[in-house]
Amino acid sequence: MINYIAHWDWILTKSRGSIVESIEDREFRSICPIENKTLLSRYYKDSIDWEINRKNSFRLNGIFKLIKILRTLEDNSIVHVFTLKSGFIYIISKLFVKKEFKAILSITGLGYLFSQKASAKMLKTFLRPVFYLCINKIYEVIIFQNVDDQNTFLDYSRFKNKTELIKSSGIDTEKYELKNKFNNTLKVIFASRLLKDKGINKFTELAKSLQDSNLEFFIAGDVDLGNPESLNESELEELKKLNYIHYLGFIDVEKEIHKYDVLVSLSTHEGFSRILLESSFVGLYIVSLENNGTKFISELENSELITTLRIDSFIKVLENLKENELEPSSKNREFIRKNFSTNEVAKQFKNIYERI
Repeated sequence: MINYIAHWDWILTKSRGSIVESIEDREFRSICPIENKTLLSRYYKDSIDWEINRKNSFRLNGIFKLIKILRTLEDNSIVHVFTLKSGFIYIISKLFVKKEFKAILSITGLGYLFSQKASAKMLKTFLRPVFYLCINKIYEVIIFQNVDDQNTFLDYSRFKNKTELIKSSGIDTEKYELKNKFNNTLKVIFASRLLKDKGINKFTELAKSLQDSNLEFFIAGDVDLGNPESLNESELEELKKLNYIHYLGFIDVEKEIHKYDVLVSLSTHEGFSRILLESSFVGLYIVSLENNGTKFISELENSELITTLRIDSFIKVLENLKENELEPSSKNREFIRKNFSTNEVAKQFKNIYERI
């Protein structure tokens, strides 16, 4: 039995569910806060409810509950932990569990801990001794999604065991409704959690600057109150009142993103941006700030990487797009099917499981 651990069940269903389906000769168990039991049961033979509030997952009761769960697992089980946050909680919990596990950590992005915020820098310094002393004893393999994150984290943690580079979490290319043509009035969308470091405020500034142009602006996503970078409820209400942006809330990307034309990403850090990969495959034009997890779009058609967060750089690109005849890229779809499908990622995961 392979145990998948995360502080949010969405992490274990959105792409990892398709990965689990692709690895037919293994059985999988999910360990996470259970919000969508039906969806988890579709992919996992068994699920254990890690009874925490994902927005406050660092609290001591979250560690105590994970300790209790780990003590029930079979000795020498494979444990695959997703995200740096859950990875750290697992390190602390495992110190109090005598059983031996073969543990893998997937770092899907360095996130808030490695941001430039003063509070994050203090936290990173405070936690560093824990990584120094424990990480090589706890994890046999760490999987990264881009080389820059890999180098940064290895320098920080001094991890000496096996590392793997697996670009993206994969997408199930059979599930997406594809775009056939662009709208006459281009629809520009921001699709992400409503976090300041994801660029939500910059996007509203961009939309305001172009409110008199022949472009429509949309925001899809919700607040994440457990994240210090999230908009709060009152800020969300103010966002909804803006007359130059249509707020959509949560959307089903697989079924709805094809309705839009241009995906704008202003995120300052990503592991390997899923929404850029999805939107490129569906057929949207991508305009993104360059960071460790967005550089891959330089290999794709219908894409533009911007090296600065200055709004005038984004304005210039969007205004130029209005003058062009745009068509979805079949080459992008071919490239993504070949390199970033969940089947390809599943093969790489399976190889790791077999080796350890």
